[in-house]
Amino acid sequence: MTTLSLSNTTPSTDLQDITTAELTNVTGGFSVTDAVNAGNAGAVTGAQVGGVIGAGVGAVSGGITGGTAGAAAGGVGAIPGALAGAAAGARTGATAGSAIGGAAGWVIGAGNNAGHQLGAW
Repeated sequence: MTTLSLSNTTPSTDLQDITTAELTNVTGGFSVTDAVNAGNAGAVTGAQVGGVIGAGVGAVSGGITGGTAGAAAGGVGAIPGALAGAAAGARTGATAGSAIGGAAGWVIGAGNNAGHQLGAW
């Protein structure tokens, strides 16, 4: 005769802990720390490049805007307006360019590292 017994245990929904030492033994593991560090390194370069580009773009656009406003005010204000506009535009452009370049540099650095780790390139 076959007997059937029912278990009265409740299945566990808890996740088991994995130690860092156990993770280091996994071949081909993904290192988030490496990706973050690569992103941080890329952010520095990106912020520097973005600041330079932003300053140049800001100076040109500020100079055009300031020169146009100065010319409209009577013509003789075109050159001083262009110079003041270029100076203000360069400061604003450098600030914005640094922030945008830093963010882009972080994404590129982290993405490149992650892609290498995953074997995408």
